[in-house]
Amino acid sequence: MTALSTDEGATQGPAPAERRALAPCPLRIEPATRERLQRGLDEHVLACLHYGIDAPPVADPRLVPIALDPVGQGSAAELWLSNEPVSTGVTDGIHHTTNSEVLFGWLHLSEADIANMERSVLRAYVRADQLIRTLGYPNWLRAWNYLARITDGAGDAERYRQFSLGRHHAVALRPGFEQTLPAATAIGTHGEGLTLCFLAGRTPALQVENPRQVSAFRYPREYGPRSPSFSRAMLKHWRDCSLLFVSGTASVVGHATLHPGDSERQLLETLANVDALLTHAARLHLGGSSSLGFTPEGVKLYVRTEQSLAEVEHIVQQRLRPHGPVAILKGDICRTDLALEVESVFRWRADQDSRGRA
Repeated sequence: MTALSTDEGATQGPAPAERRALAPCPLRIEPATRERLQRGLDEHVLACLHYGIDAPPVADPRLVPIALDPVGQGSAAELWLSNEPVSTGVTDGIHHTTNSEVLFGWLHLSEADIANMERSVLRAYVRADQLIRTLGYPNWLRAWNYLARITDGAGDAERYRQFSLGRHHAVALRPGFEQTLPAATAIGTHGEGLTLCFLAGRTPALQVENPRQVSAFRYPREYGPRSPSFSRAMLKHWRDCSLLFVSGTASVVGHATLHPGDSERQLLETLANVDALLTHAARLHLGGSSSLGFTPEGVKLYVRTEQSLAEVEHIVQQRLRPHGPVAILKGDICRTDLALEVESVFRWRADQDSRGRA
């Protein structure tokens, strides 16, 4: 991806002494084939996001069934792996796994549970927040919201708008919440109910916004009674690297959808947004001059239809696959005029600080 410039002045990442005081990066992300899953989950698995309408029944609290079918060339699941053995448990209906630095949690609400979407989402997020505080991981890093029929309903009765309203009421209970919102994704599934997944840490991350986009939590009223409550990205420093958790990103500039009806141009605009975000993070927090110091992992492309995928497959082959595996999942984007969305985690090595690879 070609880096875009920003007007923000460069600042340095953690100094060497500050780096040495940090813990090493506690996780990595890898795709998993069905054959790999058949061998079971060992003690270093934080979470396994298993995709497909036919995802297996939950027998392990780390196995998260996500009702999005893989399409094209892709794996059946995504593994979040720990650098040390993990502990697992279930508290108040929330499955959770921890190591010394991070917690991965998830819960599922049935359609009956979300009959009152606003109230149910409020309660779910409050429960999750109470859990991470109680267990000692009080800092939200990343959230995924997999909501069936996400754009059903007219006007403010739309399911996504009602979801956003409940989420806002929950996160707004924290003072200064807009500066600590996690990176997030909201995608419509072909299953039922809502599956909420989240990653939290012992120590906080840094919010990173995109210079090409209005912050989601500042969207105007036309997008609902409350703006979507998430950060464009969260940057977490570790001793040996920094991780940038990038939210679901689409063809939105300012706050408006661009190129409706044109999947190819939407993906190119999306990649321009991702690159602008990476460049901004590198210059603002890592002393780099461009996005080139980042290595992607856990890349996901959500497409509304297989036709959309066919229209952008050449871009995926040219721009995404050369950097590593890409999971392509069929699901509904939270705006009906968007054909696709991209998310990822990007890794910046500690030895890149203050110089980058430009």
